[in-house]
Amino acid sequence: MSATRPDSNSAGLSEAEKDHSTEVDIQETKSSRGLAFWLVVLSGCLIDFATALDATIITTALPKITTNLGGQQQYVWLANTYVFAATAVMPFVGQTSNIFGRRIPMLLSVVLFTIGNAIAGASINPAMLIGARVVTGLGGGGIFVLNDLIISDLVPVRERGQFLGFRIAIATIATIIGPVLGGVLAQASWRWVFFINLPFSVITLAIMIPFLRLKHKREPTWARALARVDFLGNIIFVGSISGVLFGLINGGTTFPWSSWHTIVPLVIGFVGWAVFHIHQASPICKEPSMPPLIFANRTAVTCLALTFIACGLLEWVVYFLPIYFQSLKNTTPLTSGVDVLPFSIIYVPLAVVTGGLLTKFGKYKLIHWVGFAATSIALGLLSILDIHSPTVEWVFFQIILSIGAGCTLISILPVIQASLPESYAATATGTFNFVRNFGFVWGITLPSIIFNAKVEQNLHLVQSAAVRQLLGGGAAYGYAGTGAIGKLPSGIQAQVHRVYYSALSTLWQAAAGIAAGAFLLVFIEKRLELRMGLETDFGMEDSQGKDFPVKESEVIA
Repeated sequence: MSATRPDSNSAGLSEAEKDHSTEVDIQETKSSRGLAFWLVVLSGCLIDFATALDATIITTALPKITTNLGGQQQYVWLANTYVFAATAVMPFVGQTSNIFGRRIPMLLSVVLFTIGNAIAGASINPAMLIGARVVTGLGGGGIFVLNDLIISDLVPVRERGQFLGFRIAIATIATIIGPVLGGVLAQASWRWVFFINLPFSVITLAIMIPFLRLKHKREPTWARALARVDFLGNIIFVGSISGVLFGLINGGTTFPWSSWHTIVPLVIGFVGWAVFHIHQASPICKEPSMPPLIFANRTAVTCLALTFIACGLLEWVVYFLPIYFQSLKNTTPLTSGVDVLPFSIIYVPLAVVTGGLLTKFGKYKLIHWVGFAATSIALGLLSILDIHSPTVEWVFFQIILSIGAGCTLISILPVIQASLPESYAATATGTFNFVRNFGFVWGITLPSIIFNAKVEQNLHLVQSAAVRQLLGGGAAYGYAGTGAIGKLPSGIQAQVHRVYYSALSTLWQAAAGIAAGAFLLVFIEKRLELRMGLETDFGMEDSQGKDFPVKESEVIA
């Protein structure tokens, strides 16, 4: 349990005086920001754009890549290795950045991301490309954690939502254009799907090397620093999460869910994960990468659950909303990408507005309630979409959905950080990013299970044995994008539409129920003060090596 204690200079003040004091704090904090600060923010936005582009540009280009490299059998790993590596490394990055500072891990992460993309673009076989995506993922995972963490070091909790909102807006733009750009580049040369990220990485390094100067408490020797790293815990964690992700990624694709190839890695992975948390709480672990205090804090653990749900539902929508257009509206994958633009276009400015509201008022529970309520309502409405639904319906439903995503995705991390001492910023941010990525993985896995199970249940409605074979065994998702549904005889086509409608309707109803559960979880959050003071050992240095002035705030865990 944690609570914030007001600064001594604000004790006994009226609400109006406190508001005035907060405004003064904001102005003083802003006035301390020079050119170096804004260049660091700019470089973070550039590499955010590149990592978001990297994550989505490959989706439409992957069939072309696998065909050229002869990697059809390794398709699953070519698609998921990046996420695999990025997710597993996040807690380790958070912990080591406390020991070695933020600068070296961040520069190393950008370098790994750059090298990985360079090797991927030059790959001559599937094994080389998979290895390159591992390197890229290690860099990307570090970038995800450290970009959030650097903002947290430089910006008070109250303002973090605003900066995170701008960053997410930029990343979302990359996410929107990524699939379209990937399709275009794949037709010219698939290698540019990876090479296109190199200019962003090089410019980021050119800015960060001279300007990313962040102080930290250095150990007297490298041996002392390395002794603080929780190597045993991180080995257990990486091994366990690798098992879990291996099972989740291969389940229902490479192997059936009932296969021992899927079950054994999942069981070993989850047991190992439990052992990891026991280790973190034991005397053996001197400096945990996921401190038990995070999970003993009511607000922090609730927000981690909300993060998992929000990110899982976002991926749920990203993967299955286009299937509605491809299967029931008979659109092409490219056209379906255009049809989901109402969600993305509205979401971007809403994320920025949410960050501004968080900074202005410092209130977050209402934002979370509005966000998950809108998400639940929108997902419920999506379940009624069928072949006859007019454009105004699915556009309006997406706008409601974007309100939900815009309110939730950028407003949770500042609350987690506000509920914990500033000294936990790195490990809390690493944990947050891990949970976020883990939510993305489940956001693909869980709806796929529901969708495929419902399709199998209703396959008897399709009279054609040949079409049933094309839809069965988890193939319905890919079949929707082939354009073959629109070419079927009208009677068979109506039967196929019925199968897809039933599966999608069930899928959206399940998602609506999960979002409603998240709405109820918001009641568990405490009402905490989002501090305008900033207490950190990792603040920015000016050109003379002095720290920018910051205000202190005390936190009681």
